[in-house]
Amino acid sequence: MTVIAVFLLLWGCGKIFENMQNVADGYQNRFDYGGKLEKKYAFNGEYAVDTFSLPVADERIKLLQFYFPEELDSKDERWPVVIMANGTGIRASKYRAIFQHLASWGFIVAGNEDEWTWDGKSVDMTLDHLLRANDDANSRFYQRIDTTRIGLAGHSQGGMAVYTSASMFANSHRYKALCPLSATASLLADSLGWGFLNDIKAPMLMLGGCGDFDTKMLCQPHLLRQTFDSIAATPCIMGRIKNTDHGDMLPRGDAYMTAWMCYWLRDDKEAGLCFFGTDAEILSNKNFQDVTRKEL
Repeated sequence: MTVIAVFLLLWGCGKIFENMQNVADGYQNRFDYGGKLEKKYAFNGEYAVDTFSLPVADERIKLLQFYFPEELDSKDERWPVVIMANGTGIRASKYRAIFQHLASWGFIVAGNEDEWTWDGKSVDMTLDHLLRANDDANSRFYQRIDTTRIGLAGHSQGGMAVYTSASMFANSHRYKALCPLSATASLLADSLGWGFLNDIKAPMLMLGGCGDFDTKMLCQPHLLRQTFDSIAATPCIMGRIKNTDHGDMLPRGDAYMTAWMCYWLRDDKEAGLCFFGTDAEILSNKNFQDVTRKEL
């Protein structure tokens, strides 16, 4: 598939899902969670959340948005980061409820207004901004970022951005936890080859939906498995969520995404019970199928 064909398909997907991906407050109440821990991490954590936005001259980014625990200003502590990569035609401003939720679990959450994130460039620029801010005495984030604990998540085209951001840039090695949701990685592989996935080093949770749009077009089961097999990074988990299609995968997959970030970036041992061991919750969760793990 040519780059032009990839662009046209992604553009079409953006038109289809633009409204669906505007994640509303209280999205958690729409779903039936099949695990006790999944339900716990679906809802807010212990931290009250603050936020601010920063205009940026770059035409792709336009605006950086940050959500973080209110304690950041008063507590002498470095906080882990989760960067969110937008789906096709979507801006971070439509992910407000997701950002709020992640920040309540003790993360600085960052995003931008780029609607075409697939190549990872705007994600990398967002990371660069955070790294500079951590060293800038005039920044609100001065000495407040744990630069050794940075995660990255994204949905749809944003899932593609997880793969490129974690493999193709000078700062790709900084990511310590990854979560692509319904990522259209096979489209990238057609243009770049599967080999670029071998450069991904961080632990990864890969989730897809079981609805028609995912299974027949963007996140087909055999392509999800091929992506899983091509990724050298370990530990790595893949799975598919029943009764969930492409447009709902971000809010529906947010629970285990949050748990994944909490385990790797906040040393949350309880979150690890979702994924590790022979009795890992995700293995028996009635709403998941095709769960496959390596190095776990």
